[in-house]
Amino acid sequence: MRGVVVGLLASWLWVTGARAQEPEPVAAAPEVEPPPTWRFKQKERPVKVVVLAGSIGAWPKQPYAERLAEMCRNVEVRNLSKVGFGALQLKQRFKQQFLDNPYVNLRDPELEYWLVFQGGLNSVGTPERTNHDIRELFTLAHARGLKVVAFSLTPWGDDTDPKRWAGAAGLRYLRATRTVVDFVLGALAPQQALGDYARKRAAGADAPWQPEELPEVAVDLYRSSLRAETAPLRDLEAMRTALTKDGLWKRQHAELDETARAAALEADAAEAAEVPRWFLRTELRSFDHIHPNAEGHRLIAETACPRLPASWGCTCPNAPVAAESPVEAPASQPPRLPMTTLLLLYPHWLRVLLGAPLL
Repeated sequence: MRGVVVGLLASWLWVTGARAQEPEPVAAAPEVEPPPTWRFKQKERPVKVVVLAGSIGAWPKQPYAERLAEMCRNVEVRNLSKVGFGALQLKQRFKQQFLDNPYVNLRDPELEYWLVFQGGLNSVGTPERTNHDIRELFTLAHARGLKVVAFSLTPWGDDTDPKRWAGAAGLRYLRATRTVVDFVLGALAPQQALGDYARKRAAGADAPWQPEELPEVAVDLYRSSLRAETAPLRDLEAMRTALTKDGLWKRQHAELDETARAAALEADAAEAAEVPRWFLRTELRSFDHIHPNAEGHRLIAETACPRLPASWGCTCPNAPVAAESPVEAPASQPPRLPMTTLLLLYPHWLRVLLGAPLL
C-alpha cells in the first residue's frame, strides 16, 4: 500500500512540478487551511521539532524528518512540509498550523522547541522576496521562543529542463538558488539577500543582521555530497553564443564598453558551463531532478546530524569512534610470564597431556 501512495505522489509531483517551481506571484493569497488538531505525544522526548519545507520535506518514503527522529533520542518530530508551497505559503502555514495551534504549549518549561526549515525552492524564481519571507518566518519563530535549524536548498536541475536550465536561463536559476542558499547560511549582507525588501527590516536596510533574523544552526546541503561535482562541463563556446543571444543578458550589460562586456561574457560563460556540477547527483534522484530519493534523504540527515544541538541527543552514523586507551596493569601487579616460560615449569608428562609442543 505504501508503494502505491509513493507512486501516486510521484505522479502528481511530476505533473505539477513545472508549475510548482515557477516564481511565486507576489500577490498570491496564502492557502487557508483548517484549524490544527494535532499535538505532540511523546513525553519522554522533551525536544519538540517542527519540520517545514516544500515537497522535498513532504516526501513520504523515509524522509529526512523521519531519519532525524531515529537518530536523535530526545527529539519528537512533527513534519508540516507541504507539496508545492513557496516561502510565503510556508510562512503562513507555520502561523496557522503551529503558532496558532491550541494543543501546543510553547510555555512549558520542560520542553524545548525547534523549527527545522528547508524551503524556498518553489519560489526561488523571486529570490529576494523568498528571502524576505524566510527572514520573517525566522523572526516569528524566535519571537515565540523557538530556535531555528535551517537547511539550505538542495542541488537541483537538469539539461532535460531547458526552460529553466538551458543557456542563459540556467545561469539565472543557478544564481537565484545561490542567493537563497547563501542568505540561509548567513553569507550575504541584508541588501544582497533582500534587495528592496531590506527596507522592511525593523533594524533598517543598512543595519547588520539581527540575531532573530538568522538561524541558530545553518546546514549547507547545496555544497554537500548531494551535488554532481564531477559532472562534465558544458561547451564554453555554446555558452558564449547563448548569452550573446539572450535579450536580458544584453540589456544588463548594455552600458558596458566593449572591453568590459567581453570580460563579462567570458566570466558568465565560464559560470554557465559549470551549471551541471550544481545539479543533484543522478543516483540520488527519485522521479525527477528536484526530489531526492530515499538515499538522498539519508545523506541529508547524515550531513545535518553533526551540526545539530547537543540537547537533541543525536547519534550520527559514520561518526568517528574514539579509540580505546589500552588498559594498563596496576603497578603492584607483577608482570605475567610468557606461556612458553610457564610450560617449562610443568613436568614432561603434563606438557604431553596438554598437547604442548616439545621444548
